[in-house]
Amino acid sequence: MGSTGENELRYRALFECAQDGIFLFDADTGRFIEVNGAFLRMFGYSPEQIAQMTIFDLPEDSEENIRRNIQRVLQHGYWQLGERTYRCADGSLLQIEVYASLLNLQDRRYIMAVARDITERKRSERERQRMREQLEQARKMETVGTLAAGIAHDFNNLLTAIMGNAELLQIIYAGDAQVEERAQQILQACERGKNMVNALLTFSRRGITDMRPRHLNELVLASQQILSYMLPASIRVETHLQSDLPAVNADATQMEQMIMNLCVNSRDAMPSGGTITLRTYRVTLDAPCVMSGTELPPGEYVCLEVEDTGGGIPPEYLPHIFEPFFTTKPVGRGTGLGLATVYGIVLAHGGGIEVQSCVGVGTCFRIFLPAMSEGKDTPQAGEEPPVPHSFRGVRVLFVDDEALIREMIAHTLRQEGYEVETASNGEEALQMIRERDTSYYHLLITDLTMPGLGGIALAWQVYQIAPRLPVILCSGYGTEVAEQVENVPNVVSYLQKPYRRRQLLEAVEHALGG
Repeated sequence: MGSTGENELRYRALFECAQDGIFLFDADTGRFIEVNGAFLRMFGYSPEQIAQMTIFDLPEDSEENIRRNIQRVLQHGYWQLGERTYRCADGSLLQIEVYASLLNLQDRRYIMAVARDITERKRSERERQRMREQLEQARKMETVGTLAAGIAHDFNNLLTAIMGNAELLQIIYAGDAQVEERAQQILQACERGKNMVNALLTFSRRGITDMRPRHLNELVLASQQILSYMLPASIRVETHLQSDLPAVNADATQMEQMIMNLCVNSRDAMPSGGTITLRTYRVTLDAPCVMSGTELPPGEYVCLEVEDTGGGIPPEYLPHIFEPFFTTKPVGRGTGLGLATVYGIVLAHGGGIEVQSCVGVGTCFRIFLPAMSEGKDTPQAGEEPPVPHSFRGVRVLFVDDEALIREMIAHTLRQEGYEVETASNGEEALQMIRERDTSYYHLLITDLTMPGLGGIALAWQVYQIAPRLPVILCSGYGTEVAEQVENVPNVVSYLQKPYRRRQLLEAVEHALGG
């Protein structure tokens, strides 16, 4: 067993070499009797300071709770206090686990406690929890985006039929002012529906984009001119734009829509007036950065800030603000698609978005867009499409699984002198082409998404049979067409549903070489 001196040396060695903080204090007065070196390093106190302190000076807890825990140790002889928060000498807080035991020495009651620093462990746990929440949010947004795209596709089919038939009414009953007026009201309502669908497609990142090198400052200034007509006089717009920013690869229309949506959101948060500040500046990310469910790689970015002095967003709403149809506005005052559209635009541009908000102070949205290499100029705008005219005697095969659309499009084209045959799916269309001479049909117009043989697959198989037959693809979706059509040699045009009569006729003329 060894002598008393040897035992004391062993105890002293264990006491001082322990990695956890060990402290002994008087159970009645709370005064520290002895602490080890790990305790001093952990909390940053000197031995002289500890000698003047009691246990009540250390934790971020009430004296009542501390005394209650001391009584538990005295009653049971041992007590696990669990996770506690203690204050260090420099004022910082430390999270520790505390285990305490009762010692009776020379008729005095002492408590020896072991403190293990769990600050880093708790930080890691919080980080893992944050990552789990972000992953869950990203999956949720992806699911919502898929659902939104599906709804948009089906709704675009309905809008195509409604708009086409309304335009046919205007033609058939030309001169009847009442019919023309009602048809025009239908078209106006359809345009509003079309805008909502485009917002859904933007959120789901399936909308059509015109990506080119753009200068963000120019887009902000262009948007500022429009904002002057949209915002009341009680709201002031300030701009702080950093010069010599690199270009970003962006769709100008979507960028302006993003700025408008953010500013309208700020306007609604400031019913009594206030200030909207637009800032641009360059940012370098040295490490991957996670924001709003997406991770941005290290690199150069251009940042756009939209800050307001409004009422702010309550913390419980912040996790949901980018979800479609989520809104805190009264019924009839908003669709809940504004910020969802912003979110979709940012992600479609390979960027990230973060929001900081304080109730009663205001909100700041920060959009990070990948910077392009220096010196790239914005391309010139494309030419206007030619005015269409009819090609009488031309045979068109129109394919769509929606009967309303088939009937409406066939009627529209026949009015212009085209000969039109229809098919309800890809297999039926392919059989009709195989049964005819390869030069019988002059044009194939097909929907992209159909049960069975879809538009892309149909176009490929038609190319094997009649390689000179041009194909127009139609769909309520957008971006996946641009990705897939490039390698299909006979696809000459694409129509985004819902399309107007003029757009259809222009596409037909273009496909026929007009």
